[in-house]
Amino acid sequence: MPLHVAVSAVRSPAESRSRLEPKAFRQVIPLEDARPGLKLVPFRSGARPGHEALAPGGGCSLHIGLFDSRSEAREGGALWLLYALNPGLGRHRAKESLRVRMSVWLLPDSPEDGGSRALPGLVCHEVPLCQPACANSSRLVPAEVGASGGSYVAALPYAAVREGLARLGPAGDGAFSLAHLFHRRFRVSLELCSGERVLAGDSTEVELHDLGSFGSLYQRVMDALVRPDAGSQVARLGARGLSVAHHPWFPVLTIGMDKARLYLEALESDVSRHTTHLPDPRWLVRVGLFLELLTALGIVEAVRDEYPDLLSGEERGMLERAPALAPIRARLNVAAWREVWALRRMAAPSRRVLNLLRKQRATRAFLETHHEDLERALELAGPALGGTRETWLRVFQDAERAVLRNVDAAFPELHALPARWRQWVLWRERGDFEVLGLGRVPGWLSRWVGDQDGLFASASREYRRSMNEVAHRARERGWMDFAGGECVPREASLIESWLGRARVPRPRPGASVSGRSAAQG
Repeated sequence: MPLHVAVSAVRSPAESRSRLEPKAFRQVIPLEDARPGLKLVPFRSGARPGHEALAPGGGCSLHIGLFDSRSEAREGGALWLLYALNPGLGRHRAKESLRVRMSVWLLPDSPEDGGSRALPGLVCHEVPLCQPACANSSRLVPAEVGASGGSYVAALPYAAVREGLARLGPAGDGAFSLAHLFHRRFRVSLELCSGERVLAGDSTEVELHDLGSFGSLYQRVMDALVRPDAGSQVARLGARGLSVAHHPWFPVLTIGMDKARLYLEALESDVSRHTTHLPDPRWLVRVGLFLELLTALGIVEAVRDEYPDLLSGEERGMLERAPALAPIRARLNVAAWREVWALRRMAAPSRRVLNLLRKQRATRAFLETHHEDLERALELAGPALGGTRETWLRVFQDAERAVLRNVDAAFPELHALPARWRQWVLWRERGDFEVLGLGRVPGWLSRWVGDQDGLFASASREYRRSMNEVAHRARERGWMDFAGGECVPREASLIESWLGRARVPRPRPGASVSGRSAAQG
């Protein structure tokens, strides 16, 4: 029976509807209402195949793809597009066999860059009718027309996109460079054909992000700024026993990059393996990308007089002139990052406590400015389509995991302490003097003598406070939505669940912390 095709679209069904086709022939699935890995369910007992994918109000947009430019393998990986074949073709009776073909265009960053460009090899490219092999599967299997409720997946291979860009010549060179914010937009069209006759079709826009570039600017700040600066300070102090790990910026960068790696693993799993860690992966991808650009490039500009070569000449030209970077340029907080950079002085090896205090001060200042950049990143990313509380909880808990995993590397000053004192410094709460035989003292007395939380409690509570302040202001501006006074409640903290519980074995610093344990915490 002749069938109709419609590709998942970011527009509403009303906006997507063709003026040339009767409404009854359309079955457009908005991307905000369909999520292939979650909503295509020919796998659950009792569910009609594909039925939940067509139900309005469920799931959210996954119209993003993640590929890794560092990978030598040119094959593997694809962006899935959900579409539906509708049996109501009416007068469009097909006498020949039906087939679906795909066309892809590279979209410009701005109107000044010209129009869209068709990708060679991906114009009227025939795609087979396929469906997922099983629940949460990244493998597709051939399907018969009319099977599984008419819901199908068209795969856009990343290798074919990269090959098409290479064949574009200058227009495709550096397609995912800094000048384009490490990602590009594409228009993808699907057409239902009977022979050479096009019966129906629809199109949508997707984003492809270079996962290999994520974190690269943070790593450059560490390798090309913090490490040389640490070396210069060690030479100036003339001291042995100091390394880059003693630099006041080392803990916050080490822990922050590991936190980003953890939530990127969840993002990649959702996009590539169709799991459901996050309600709106695209939103977190964009927030994380804009945050890295604002923070790393803000630091680059703040230290430019001392370290002028953090960007290549080509990258410097991109930063100063690329249209896609204009919103980033306008929001760089250079003056604030200069103040944070001024807090980088290391103390001599004999003054370990002083160096710990300098690390604490630098970390607080870094996070304060970093979260100012986070608000600007939220503005650029736009409102989330799915729930934001789950995303915020994920980022917060990944930060806690990163603290627990990296404390040994980030704070070598603690290595010389006896185990009992080291445990006290890490896990104590304000007012806890049990290691001194004093038990717990009243809060007013603790504050009067300048007592404060230990490393883990301080890190968790200060980061949670800052995340909640950002979320509250973002909700006021319409960028986020969550119920209650706090987006991240205290009960969500993994570290809080262990503090002050002598009966609960505390994790060994540096040990792996599972996502299941974090959720229970």
